[in-house]
Amino acid sequence: MKEQINQLSAYEPGLSPRGLKEKYGLEGELYKLASNENLYGPSPKVKDAISEHLDELFYYPETGSPTLREVLSQHLNIDADRILFGAGLDEVILMISRAVLTPGDKIVTSEMTFGQYYHNAIVEAATVIQVPLREGQFDLEGILQAVDDDTKLIWLCNPNNPTGTYFTHEELRNFLSRVPNHIPVMIDEAYFEFVTAEDFPDTLALQEEFDNAFLLRTFSKAYGLAGMRIGYVVANSEAVKKYNIIRPPFNVGRLSEHAAVAACKDQDYLAQIRERNAHERDKFFQIPESRHFYPSQTNFVFVRTSHPHELFKQLLSAGCITREFPNGVRITIGFLEQNDRMIEVLRQFEYDE
Repeated sequence: MKEQINQLSAYEPGLSPRGLKEKYGLEGELYKLASNENLYGPSPKVKDAISEHLDELFYYPETGSPTLREVLSQHLNIDADRILFGAGLDEVILMISRAVLTPGDKIVTSEMTFGQYYHNAIVEAATVIQVPLREGQFDLEGILQAVDDDTKLIWLCNPNNPTGTYFTHEELRNFLSRVPNHIPVMIDEAYFEFVTAEDFPDTLALQEEFDNAFLLRTFSKAYGLAGMRIGYVVANSEAVKKYNIIRPPFNVGRLSEHAAVAACKDQDYLAQIRERNAHERDKFFQIPESRHFYPSQTNFVFVRTSHPHELFKQLLSAGCITREFPNGVRITIGFLEQNDRMIEVLRQFEYDE
């Protein structure tokens, strides 16, 4: 087995509601607000699409998800040969890392961002340079300074998970203009559909100017298909052709493809999800205690505190399962009742001044 595997550990999900009840002696209903899922679920048309194709389960999927690729290419107004699908963005990141990285190569990313960039680089025996965040945001200038001749990939998460912060169109354009053109810049926009900021990057437009800008998105978050596992990368057609060699031939399931097609076609429902989420998100930032929160363009809020476990336990006592980090707690935005419960806890919590 690869020696570098010893540097890693398998992903460990948080305890289930039942496990948390047993651990902390809790009673009553617990709400899972730890994984940034869209609690409203997918478009009702998704269930209809799945039902229509249940009799096809004995068939392998069509390799490369051609129906979804055509629908998505029309939605994004790009050529279909620029899109590659994976079983969630996790697999997309794995395929890119496997295709590009060799032992001794470097990736540059940030500290406190999505862990799969690091994980897959280590598996390929690459070196990971992690630049500290600045006020919860990617330090694009610091990342530029960390790039050298051994750098093979740059990973940016926008908005960032777990902080929810973002960098603007002009900031990204300036960054891309200064990166050597032979280094791919992977821009992970998993939470793009929740964004309401007007100055958020139009990465598709920037790709027309910068051939090394690669866009990653997913159907797991705002589209509500986390259980179906489907994400994608938009890149230049030559890169997609190479990544396609790494892609397992039947990686995206048949029902997942039909579900994503239905979800993509129902943009009115997606707009409702964005509006509902933004309305509930704004409520968190209307309280004075929001000075302890990082600004968010996602469906979660990151609360900064040096006592994260205490805050986690207080939120749990209010019936809400959140995600604990060394310097704070990430709270998935839920329904009105759940959010009101959490806001009440946040109002009373003793923060570090």
